[in-house]
Amino acid sequence: MLGNLILILIGVVVFSSAVLALALFLNKKGWLKDANENWIPDVFEDKISDVKDELEDLKDELHATKIRLNKELKDVVNAVKEVGNQLGDVPKAFSGKKRPGRKENGTK
Repeated sequence: MLGNLILILIGVVVFSSAVLALALFLNKKGWLKDANENWIPDVFEDKISDVKDELEDLKDELHATKIRLNKELKDVVNAVKEVGNQLGDVPKAFSGKKRPGRKENGTK
Protein backbone atom coordinates (compact mmCIF):
# COMPACT_ATOMS: atom_id res chain seq x y z
CA MET A 1 0.00 0.00 0.00
CA LEU A 2 2.74 2.44 0.98
CA GLY A 3 4.83 1.30 -2.00
CA ASN A 4 1.97 2.13 -4.40
CA LEU A 5 1.60 5.59 -2.87
CA ILE A 6 5.32 6.27 -3.27
CA LEU A 7 5.22 5.10 -6.89
CA ILE A 8 2.25 7.37 -7.61
CA LEU A 9 4.00 10.37 -6.01
CA ILE A 10 7.17 9.69 -8.00
CA GLY A 11 5.09 9.45 -11.19
CA VAL A 12 3.38 12.79 -10.46
CA VAL A 13 6.74 14.49 -9.81
CA VAL A 14 8.27 13.06 -13.00
CA PHE A 15 5.24 14.05 -15.10
CA SER A 16 5.17 17.58 -13.65
CA SER A 17 8.90 17.97 -14.26
CA ALA A 18 8.52 16.81 -17.86
CA VAL A 19 5.70 19.28 -18.52
CA LEU A 20 7.72 22.12 -16.98
CA ALA A 21 10.82 21.21 -18.99
CA LEU A 22 8.77 21.05 -22.20
CA ALA A 23 7.19 24.44 -21.45
CA LEU A 24 10.60 25.97 -20.79
CA PHE A 25 12.01 24.49 -24.02
CA LEU A 26 9.08 25.67 -26.15
CA ASN A 27 9.18 29.12 -24.57
CA LYS A 28 12.95 29.44 -25.15
CA LYS A 29 12.60 28.37 -28.80
CA GLY A 30 9.82 30.96 -29.25
CA TRP A 31 7.11 28.48 -30.15
CA LEU A 32 4.99 29.52 -27.19
CA LYS A 33 4.64 33.28 -27.19
CA ASP A 34 4.28 34.75 -23.70
CA ALA A 35 4.56 38.54 -23.99
CA ASN A 36 3.69 39.27 -20.35
CA GLU A 37 5.77 36.35 -19.02
CA ASN A 38 3.11 34.96 -16.72
CA TRP A 39 3.71 31.34 -17.84
CA ILE A 40 0.40 31.28 -19.67
CA PRO A 41 0.86 31.15 -23.47
CA ASP A 42 -0.71 34.09 -25.29
CA VAL A 43 -2.71 31.68 -27.46
CA PHE A 44 -4.57 30.42 -24.38
CA GLU A 45 -5.08 33.94 -23.05
CA ASP A 46 -6.56 35.02 -26.41
CA LYS A 47 -8.90 32.02 -26.49
CA ILE A 48 -10.04 32.67 -22.93
CA SER A 49 -10.66 36.32 -23.78
CA ASP A 50 -12.72 35.30 -26.82
CA VAL A 51 -14.79 32.88 -24.74
CA LYS A 52 -15.39 35.56 -22.10
CA ASP A 53 -16.62 37.96 -24.80
CA GLU A 54 -18.94 35.33 -26.25
CA LEU A 55 -20.32 34.53 -22.79
CA GLU A 56 -20.97 38.22 -22.16
CA ASP A 57 -22.85 38.48 -25.48
CA LEU A 58 -24.85 35.37 -24.62
CA LYS A 59 -25.68 36.79 -21.19
CA ASP A 60 -27.00 40.00 -22.78
CA GLU A 61 -29.04 38.01 -25.31
CA LEU A 62 -30.53 35.82 -22.59
CA HIS A 63 -31.45 38.89 -20.54
CA ALA A 64 -33.30 40.39 -23.54
CA THR A 65 -35.07 37.07 -24.11
CA LYS A 66 -36.12 36.96 -20.45
CA ILE A 67 -37.67 40.42 -20.73
CA ARG A 68 -39.60 39.46 -23.89
CA LEU A 69 -40.76 36.21 -22.27
CA ASN A 70 -42.01 38.05 -19.18
CA LYS A 71 -44.07 40.42 -21.37
CA GLU A 72 -45.60 37.50 -23.27
CA LEU A 73 -46.41 35.65 -20.06
CA LYS A 74 -48.18 38.74 -18.70
CA ASP A 75 -50.24 38.88 -21.90
CA VAL A 76 -51.15 35.20 -21.50
CA VAL A 77 -52.16 35.74 -17.86
CA ASN A 78 -54.40 38.65 -18.87
CA ALA A 79 -55.98 36.55 -21.64
CA VAL A 80 -56.66 33.68 -19.22
CA LYS A 81 -58.28 36.11 -16.78
CA GLU A 82 -60.50 37.43 -19.57
CA VAL A 83 -61.51 33.89 -20.49
CA GLY A 84 -62.35 33.26 -16.85
CA ASN A 85 -64.52 36.38 -16.79
CA GLN A 86 -66.33 35.30 -19.96
CA LEU A 87 -67.04 31.76 -18.70
CA GLY A 88 -69.71 33.12 -16.41
CA ASP A 89 -71.68 34.29 -19.45
CA VAL A 90 -71.99 30.79 -20.96
CA PRO A 91 -74.75 29.52 -18.59
CA LYS A 92 -76.70 32.76 -19.11
CA ALA A 93 -76.54 32.23 -22.86
CA PHE A 94 -78.05 28.75 -22.45
CA SER A 95 -80.83 30.12 -20.30
CA GLY A 96 -81.83 32.59 -23.03
CA LYS A 97 -80.92 35.75 -21.19
CA LYS A 98 -79.67 38.77 -23.10
CA ARG A 99 -75.95 38.81 -23.85
CA PRO A 100 -74.17 41.10 -21.36
CA GLY A 101 -70.93 41.44 -23.38
CA ARG A 102 -70.06 43.58 -26.36
CA LYS A 103 -72.69 44.32 -28.96
CA GLU A 104 -72.55 42.25 -32.13
CA ASN A 105 -71.22 43.80 -35.32
CA GLY A 106 -73.77 45.91 -37.22
CA THR A 107 -75.93 46.69 -34.16
CA LYS A 108 -75.72 49.78 -32.04
